[in-house]
Amino acid sequence: MSLFENFINSYKQRYINLAPKFDETLLGLLEKVNYTLLDDRLSPSFPLKQALDKLKIRAKEPMKVAITGQFSSGKSTFLNALLAKNILPTGITPVTSKVNYIRYGDDLKIRVRYKDGRDEYYDIDHINRFVDQRNGAEDIDYLTLYSPLNMLKDIVFVDTPGLNSVALVDTQTTTKVLNEVDGIIWLTLIDNAGKMSEEKILQKYLSLYKNKSLCVLNQKDKFSQDEIDKSVAHVKKNFSSYFSEVVPISAKEALKSRSSDKIVQMNEALEEFLKALHVELEMTLQSNNQEAVQELYEGYYKKIQEIANSDLSENIELAEKSNIAKVINFIKDEIQPRSIESKEYAIKKELNAICQKTMSQYEVFLKVYDELKEEILSFDLLSAKQIANSKKEFSLELKEAYSDIKEIINIIATEIYNQITTLRKSRYTQEKRGILSKSERYSKIEYEAPSINADEAYKKLFYEENLVGKMFKKYAKTLSQIEKKVNETNMEIYKNFQENIYRWQSPYSILRKKEAIHSDIEFANIRKFAARVYEHILKPYNDEMLKSRAYVSSGFKHIASAVEFNYQNATGVCIAFLNNKMEEFSRLYEENPARFSLYHPTLEDIKTRLNDSFFIYKLESLMDKRRTFLSADYDRILETFQTIKQEKLDFIDKTKNRHEKIIKVLIECKKELA
Repeated sequence: MSLFENFINSYKQRYINLAPKFDETLLGLLEKVNYTLLDDRLSPSFPLKQALDKLKIRAKEPMKVAITGQFSSGKSTFLNALLAKNILPTGITPVTSKVNYIRYGDDLKIRVRYKDGRDEYYDIDHINRFVDQRNGAEDIDYLTLYSPLNMLKDIVFVDTPGLNSVALVDTQTTTKVLNEVDGIIWLTLIDNAGKMSEEKILQKYLSLYKNKSLCVLNQKDKFSQDEIDKSVAHVKKNFSSYFSEVVPISAKEALKSRSSDKIVQMNEALEEFLKALHVELEMTLQSNNQEAVQELYEGYYKKIQEIANSDLSENIELAEKSNIAKVINFIKDEIQPRSIESKEYAIKKELNAICQKTMSQYEVFLKVYDELKEEILSFDLLSAKQIANSKKEFSLELKEAYSDIKEIINIIATEIYNQITTLRKSRYTQEKRGILSKSERYSKIEYEAPSINADEAYKKLFYEENLVGKMFKKYAKTLSQIEKKVNETNMEIYKNFQENIYRWQSPYSILRKKEAIHSDIEFANIRKFAARVYEHILKPYNDEMLKSRAYVSSGFKHIASAVEFNYQNATGVCIAFLNNKMEEFSRLYEENPARFSLYHPTLEDIKTRLNDSFFIYKLESLMDKRRTFLSADYDRILETFQTIKQEKLDFIDKTKNRHEKIIKVLIECKKELA
C-alpha cells in the first residue's frame, strides 16, 4: 500500500468516522466492543481499558477451572494431587489467602503480582512465603504458579480462598473469580456435604454455575462405602441445581499415588539432575573436572532404570481407590468441551455488564441534566404566577400612591383658592367733551380685582403648619416602602430559584463514579458543570433581576423627585401664574371693560394649573394608566425570562445530546452481545 493510500485510509478513519470491519469470532466481537467503548469521545477510564484487555486475554488463553469450597476442605491437597506434586502448602488454618493461578510453564516457578503492578519471580521453594495468610501479604494481588505439566497446556487451575473464610475480603475475592472461570470444582468434606451451612453458601454463590460445576467429596478414605454412597446420593438429590456431577475422592491417596507415578518420578529425577548439572557445569568451567559431570549423569541414569523397573501395582490400586481419575475425566469430557461455549457466554455476559455499567453513568448524567431542566421549568411556572401577583398588587399600590398625589394637589388647590382675595384698583374713563370744551377729561372709577394672597398661602402650606411638607414626607415614605417591597419581592422570586439550583448543585458538584470502569473525565466534567451552575444558568436571571431593580429604583426616584423636591416651587409657579393672569386680565379690563372682564380663577382652574406644575400627566402615565411603569417592567421580565429559559433548555439539551447518542451506541452494542 502506497504512502498516499495509507494517508487516505487514515483520514477516513479519523475524520469520516468509518468504523473498521470486524469478523464474527469472539475476538472480533471483543475488538468491536473495544472500538466502541474506547472511543476518545467516551473519555474511557484506565480501569475500563484494563477490564477489556483482561477479557481479550481470557478469550485467547486456555480454559480456567476454579477450585473452591469451604475452609479446611482440602483444596491445596487436592490441587497437589492434580499436579502430582506436593507444591501448595497445607494446614489446619486457611493458608490460601490469595488467588493462585496454576498455569503451564517450562520451569517450575512462581510469579508474584503486587497491587502496585510489579511482577517478581521466585523459585517454587518460596511459595509458602506468599500463599500462607499467617505470613501476611497485604501488598500482593495474586500469584501464578508455573509447572511443566501437560494438563496445564489446556487448563488453568485457579486456587481460591474459602467462601467461609473469616476474612470477608477472601470471600469477595473468590466470588469475583467465579465469574471469570469456565468450570468450577466445589470441594467439600464428605461428613460436611449437604449441611445447612453449606447449602446457604451454595445458594448464595453457585446457583448460576450448574453446567460447569463438579462437586468433589473429599476424604473418602475415612468412611465406609455405605457412608460414601449415602452422602453422594444426598448431595445429588438435594443439590442437583448446583452440580452436574458428584464425585467422592481421597485427595490424600490421590496425591500419594500420583506422586509415585513413574512419569512423575522420572520428571522429578530429571529436574533434580538438571539443577545439579547446572551447578556442576559451572564448576567444571572453572576446574575443568569432567569426571563429576560423568558421575552425575551415571547416577541419574541408574535412578531412571530403578524407576522404570519398579513395581507400581500398589500405586495403581491406590490411584483407582482415590477416584481422582473421575475428576480428571470430568474436566476433560465435560468442562473442556463446554469451555469454548462457556467462555464465549461468560465473556459476552461480562461485556454486556461493562456496556450496561458504562451506559449507567450516562443515564446518571441525563438524570443530572433532566433535574436541572425541571428546576428551570418549575421556576418558569412559579415565577410567572408570582410576577402576575406582584404586577397586580404593586400596580394597585402605585395607583393608590397616584391618588395620594392627586389628593395632595387638591388640598394645595383648596388652600390657594381660600387665599383668593380682592384688591382695590382704579381705572380711568374718558368723559364726553362738550361743544365748548377744548381739553379731554377723565373720570376715576374704582373696582375690586381678584388676587391670591401668596404670603398667606405659603405660610399655611409651607411655613407655620407645613401642611404640604408633612404630606409629601409621608408620601415619599410610602413610595419608598412600595419600592422596597417591589425589590424585595422580586429578589425573593430569584432567591428561591437560586436556592433550588444550589440544592440541585450540592450532590453533583462532588459526584463520584460508583464503578471503577466509569470515566473519570466524564464525572469530572459533570462536577465542573455543576460547580459552574451560576455562570451556566443563574447569572442571566440574576442580571435581569438587578436590571429590574435599577429600573424600579429609577422609576420611583423619578416619581419622588417630580413632587417631593418640587412641591413648593410648583405651588409657587402656580400662584405666580394665576396672579399674573389675573393682573393681565385686570389690565385688559381697565383698557376695555366692555370687551374684557376680570379673571376669577375657580378651584378647578387652580387644580389644572397645579397639575401642569407638578407634571401630573407624566406621573399618570407612570402610575395610573392600565400599564404602569411597574407593569411594563414585569412584562419585560417575563419576556426576558422566557428567552433565557429557552436558551438554557437548548443549552442543556445540546449537552445532553452527546450523552444520548452514546447511550444509543451502547444499546446497539448490547444488542450484538445478546
